[in-house]
Amino acid sequence: MLLQTKKKNKNQDTTIMKAKYALIALLAISFWGCDDNTAGLGLGMFPGSDQNINGKLSTFDVTTESVHTGEVYAMTNVGYVGKFTDEIFGTYQAGFLAELNCPAGMTFPGVYNGTALDGDKKATNTMVDEEGLGDDVEGIYNNENKLIGNIHTIELYLWYSSYFGDSLTACRLSVYELNKNLDTEHAYYTNIDPEEYYDHANTDNSLLGTKAYTAVDLSVKDSIRKLSTYVPSVHVSFRDKAAKEIGKEIIKRANELGVNFDNKEFRKIFKGIYVKSDYGDGTVLYIDQAQMNVVYKCYAVDTITGIKLKKNVVKEGESKDSTYYGYRIFATTREVIQANQLDNDKAAIQDCINKPEWTYLKSPAGIFTQLTLPVSQIAEKLQGDTLNAVKLGIPIYNETSDKKFGMSMPRSVLLIRKKYKDSFFKDNKLSDGITSSLFDNSSSTSSFNQYTFNNITQMINDCLADGERAKAEKSLPMTLEIINSLGEKEEQVVTTIEEWEKYSDWNKFILIPVLVTKDSSSSNSYYGSSNVISIQHDLKPGYVRLKGGTNATNTSLPKEEQDKYKLKLEVVSTNFGTKSK
Repeated sequence: MLLQTKKKNKNQDTTIMKAKYALIALLAISFWGCDDNTAGLGLGMFPGSDQNINGKLSTFDVTTESVHTGEVYAMTNVGYVGKFTDEIFGTYQAGFLAELNCPAGMTFPGVYNGTALDGDKKATNTMVDEEGLGDDVEGIYNNENKLIGNIHTIELYLWYSSYFGDSLTACRLSVYELNKNLDTEHAYYTNIDPEEYYDHANTDNSLLGTKAYTAVDLSVKDSIRKLSTYVPSVHVSFRDKAAKEIGKEIIKRANELGVNFDNKEFRKIFKGIYVKSDYGDGTVLYIDQAQMNVVYKCYAVDTITGIKLKKNVVKEGESKDSTYYGYRIFATTREVIQANQLDNDKAAIQDCINKPEWTYLKSPAGIFTQLTLPVSQIAEKLQGDTLNAVKLGIPIYNETSDKKFGMSMPRSVLLIRKKYKDSFFKDNKLSDGITSSLFDNSSSTSSFNQYTFNNITQMINDCLADGERAKAEKSLPMTLEIINSLGEKEEQVVTTIEEWEKYSDWNKFILIPVLVTKDSSSSNSYYGSSNVISIQHDLKPGYVRLKGGTNATNTSLPKEEQDKYKLKLEVVSTNFGTKSK
């Protein structure tokens, strides 16, 4: 009987413990599920008689400041070109450098030699012979002075599906030939200097062509522009001299190598293009693909006999060969490098960074918001506790601007530990909830009034577990390399652990506007869910003002005034019979 009674009591204890853990889980779930306007966290659901589990909500201050983005790693297949001036951020200008892809095994047609039939007796494309060259093409000869082809011209199409700004602003762009190969180590940073890659001192040697345009081409019929298959483009014809010289070298080398003509060989002849905006203010194009067509002249032939066809009689006793223009395509693809050069107004950006009463997010490559989280204070106050949930909300200030082409607010932002902000994008990582946390509202049309990170517990734990603070405390005094408010590197001597926390990256987090790419999940497609497959820097013009700013740490202001600019970090923790400091 006694044994049975003990067994019963043991079962009761197990049931009680399960209930306690359920309460903790329920508390955390209610915390994570809070919306932007949630004030309380329902701590009253803990039984008053429960003396073994102490659950509580603690709040901590978070300070923020606007910081320069510095060099931004942006590996993307979109090229940005244009210029836009904003009353707050000044002039933003974009251009891009790109290699063009030569598909492996690309060949050009041979010259017509009396028939266009191949070894299998099938008609193939053939370039015109000496008789058909005429005045519109230039013959290409090998070292034995044998005609191996011809070149008519080279055309460049810049295809785009969207743009920012005024659709009818008169703009002009110029295209230059690169004289230096791009490299993956430097090309993907937005502060790349194009002048290092083309002859800017003598543009007569490097200029390939220019083109005036508007984002919406009104010369195209409205009925055509409304077709779902219509894709607008800027069409640039290479200057005749450049087209003939480049085209001759490409066709000549392709003829020598045959199917062995590849990207490596093509890059020796043509290293790439630089597309620069040189007139107009108000439009930025988002170029999806640059396509270069090397155009040559061919005979139209009889598909059965392979004999070249004749046109209808021009006048009595005369006729002409039937010809047409063929081309080979070299285009930007994911296999080759495309680099965006983005330039912001440095003085205007600095003025915004100096604002003490709020912070900014400005894309592309303009301003990030840096947050200092109270990691040490959490560890000290909640020593012995288990962190169940940590919530951070960053309120957004409403904009009342009536500008016709104002920049939109970033709908997706990444909160990441500062020391990981460069490697995250360079290594093409995804948010893991430990070193970074993603807020994504890109697929929703609903509005929101703050960026909310419902649970960054693992990010706090990552700071506490890395041992950097303890190591620094043993190494004091030391010299840190920091980035000052002007975005410049400088050295800072620290003698106390408090100074080290102030200047080090250990407890610093960066808020970054990002572009989120998703792929429909086959397993959950019925419910419309999707997986995040890529997170990149957002390179489209956008900005937002956020609550915070350096007034929060301005000791010349009264404490009550400083507190107005501080954000609140809400922490739910539990203590199993021990006491926190």
